[in-house]
Amino acid sequence: MDKALQLSRAKRQAGLWLLGAAGLFICISVWQTLQPSLSHHTALGLIKMMAEAALVGGLADWFAVSALFRPIPSFRPIPHTNIVARNQRTIAANLAEFVKEKFFHEQAIESLVARSSPAKAMGLWLSQTDNAARLAHYVADSLTGLLNVIDDTPIQQALRRSVDRGLRKIPMAALLAGSLRVMTRDNRHQQLVDKLIDKLAGALQSEETQALIADKLNVWLKTEYRRLEKILPSGWLSEQGAAIAVSAVSHTLQDINNDPAHPVRQALNEQITRFIDGLETDPVAQQKLEDFRTRLLESEALHNYLQRIWQDIHQWLSDDLANADGQVVNRLSRLFSDTGARLLADNDLQAAVDHHIGVAARYIAPELAGFLTDHIRRTIESWDATDMARQIELNIGKDLQKVRINGTLVGGLIGGVLFTIEYAISQLA
Repeated sequence: MDKALQLSRAKRQAGLWLLGAAGLFICISVWQTLQPSLSHHTALGLIKMMAEAALVGGLADWFAVSALFRPIPSFRPIPHTNIVARNQRTIAANLAEFVKEKFFHEQAIESLVARSSPAKAMGLWLSQTDNAARLAHYVADSLTGLLNVIDDTPIQQALRRSVDRGLRKIPMAALLAGSLRVMTRDNRHQQLVDKLIDKLAGALQSEETQALIADKLNVWLKTEYRRLEKILPSGWLSEQGAAIAVSAVSHTLQDINNDPAHPVRQALNEQITRFIDGLETDPVAQQKLEDFRTRLLESEALHNYLQRIWQDIHQWLSDDLANADGQVVNRLSRLFSDTGARLLADNDLQAAVDHHIGVAARYIAPELAGFLTDHIRRTIESWDATDMARQIELNIGKDLQKVRINGTLVGGLIGGVLFTIEYAISQLA
């Protein structure tokens, strides 16, 4: 039912109770005036006093309720009426502060996360195929919108200029030197060297590699030593030479791999250290890096190459995203569904996700609280005061009219109690 209609009906009911009390009081008063012999009639006195008290209680509550939302009287209002409209700024500030203190403090956030178990809820939701597919289509639509935005020429130009400015501001020498120092700290790069050596040794010992080396040696003999090649078993020599070369290189690599203090390793470390030091201290090396970056950024061929790659990627993505059964949508749907299943099956994963959601919520809560409460305060302050009072009355006024009815009834009961006490005292006298 419409709120305005509900409020009107509640006001009418409260008014009828008040009119009933007033009518009863007036009727008894007129009757006692016309019939003086009834002035001391006990029952009539009781009813009259109850009606009088009910009338007083109903009128008092009518004034209290009405004074909240409108001036009384409207032409020259008395103080402490139209309370809601006159205290609009105070209401806005207090409501904003209430929301901030009661909904965005750390305990409330922690309680919300613990009570709602967001990871489990997320897992339940994503594990349903329809939900995973719906989310995948939503992400695909968002990607389509992003592609359309990027496809706009002014935006492309702005992005290109921003990227170009950002890349030109990067201190290449310091960045590269810092990265290499992190990679080589505590000789952690030696693990990568070991893996490379293992891969190289394995590749050398393969039949394909030995056959390739033998073939190269055979071609070399035929090219450089044509006369000897005719009398020598060049095929056999090539195979034996390849085997010897592979064995020598393999043993060398094995020695390097087994000896952490091998001269080759030390030479590599020295070269890396010298290179890093040069990046940090040598202006010439630093300028070479800067020049190299400038040539790359200003290379028309590179720009055209990257532009063609982007156009191909853009076209493929656009076509695939336009297809409701495209690869992106299907892969996203399976990814979301699998994620939901893992969340449901792994309690440790649930706990970890819940923990990080709680940490993130506690982190953003103060900023979010400040933004929302400021928005609430400004919004309420921007409302028309009369309209704000009207909206509040529409939402809670129906219940306040029940206060008026209760005031009428309670007033009548109190009047009856007071009459009874007065009558009992008079009988004892």
